[in-house]
Amino acid sequence: MNRNTSFATELAEISQIRKARRADIKEYPKVSVVIATLRSADLENILAQILKQTLPSFELLIGLHNIELNSKHKTLIKKLNARKISVLHFKFAKTATLGEILSSLCEKSTGTYISKMDDDDYYGPEHLRDLIDTSLDTNADVVGRAMNYVYLEPLSLSVRRFSPTGIQAVELWSDWVCGGTILVKREAARKAGWFGKGTTAVDRFLLSNITKNGGKIYRTFGAGYIYRRTFTFHTYVTNYSKYLNNANEQRVGIWPDPIFGTK
Repeated sequence: MNRNTSFATELAEISQIRKARRADIKEYPKVSVVIATLRSADLENILAQILKQTLPSFELLIGLHNIELNSKHKTLIKKLNARKISVLHFKFAKTATLGEILSSLCEKSTGTYISKMDDDDYYGPEHLRDLIDTSLDTNADVVGRAMNYVYLEPLSLSVRRFSPTGIQAVELWSDWVCGGTILVKREAARKAGWFGKGTTAVDRFLLSNITKNGGKIYRTFGAGYIYRRTFTFHTYVTNYSKYLNNANEQRVGIWPDPIFGTK
């Protein structure tokens, strides 16, 4: 696959990759999903996406950063429990840092693998299963996705960025993956100091320490995940031109396709 690869061709290639990776998997190891959230609306959105995940079983740990569960959250959690997915939630004070919250959730988790998801991004139904498939296939300490799809919310525009180089390159060993798609072996994460205790750059903290410890990071295909960029009080103001420049394709609104759970 290269810069001229069409969306349809990309999906066909991904289908073959999935088929090959899943051919010999008889049982999945336990996965713990950790999420830190400070916005009720985004928590509702991510819970609805997690409910659609095709990975048969996993546990979910939610860090409530100065917010409370509302009735909609509780209804979605009950639906997850009905699928026999264990959901635990913990309250954190406003003064807690993102790193402290995520590291605490990791310590409380019980999975052999830990998956970090961000409450403001978009995940297709095969997201978790794709990541664990990749980890079992490559034996990497960390796997994650490329940044191939970005939703520019203020512009109501999705862009597809596909390249054989840079952060859009797929199916290769690297020192970087999208932070909202990190799946890490528990023991490797523990030795790396989890996500640290900082307010920012928590993903880089984990990835750089994994590398320093001799661990390996593998980046798989980005389709199935949409990175959302917007203007909010907790994220930096970004220059959208860097996403628009050299974009292969664009769609108005969220990119519509079953691989993203959006159609």
